[in-house]
Amino acid sequence: MVAYFTNGTTEFLRKLKAQETAKVWVFEGAEGALAYTEEPNAASFTSPRTYELVIGTGDVPDQGYIAINNIPVTDEGRPIFEDMFKRRAGKIDQSPGFHALRVLRPQSGNTYLVLTAWESMQHFEDWKQSEAFQHAHKKDTDQPKRPPFSGGPAYVTTYHIDNEA
Repeated sequence: MVAYFTNGTTEFLRKLKAQETAKVWVFEGAEGALAYTEEPNAASFTSPRTYELVIGTGDVPDQGYIAINNIPVTDEGRPIFEDMFKRRAGKIDQSPGFHALRVLRPQSGNTYLVLTAWESMQHFEDWKQSEAFQHAHKKDTDQPKRPPFSGGPAYVTTYHIDNEA
């Protein structure tokens, strides 16, 4: 599966979504708005950022909260990074309020996206405080400060979805 993103104003992306026959979600956040689709026939996405699905669970909802972890990964670190997430697969699925996970490999560039969809921001925040999160993100004391696959600092962007609006 392939996933596509494009940026724009909320108004522009809502118009794009209304004209599109493919399933499109509009994510709204402090950094701006994103349109997202998992369908290759989205005609409105003329110059999208394209990603290949590494791991996908659940369904992206029409309403809720999206957190996207943007993680730069070196070329030689890609197999390590992907294997790490494959070993974690399924651990987040039982978290209260969890809807979907997408680990996305960039077709160009080096920044992977780890998209999680939640019922609400509070569910996401609760998961970050959970034992499961702490276990998945713990660092051994003898590990370097940055993981071996790191291509630079990671950052999280967050969005609200209200595709019924």
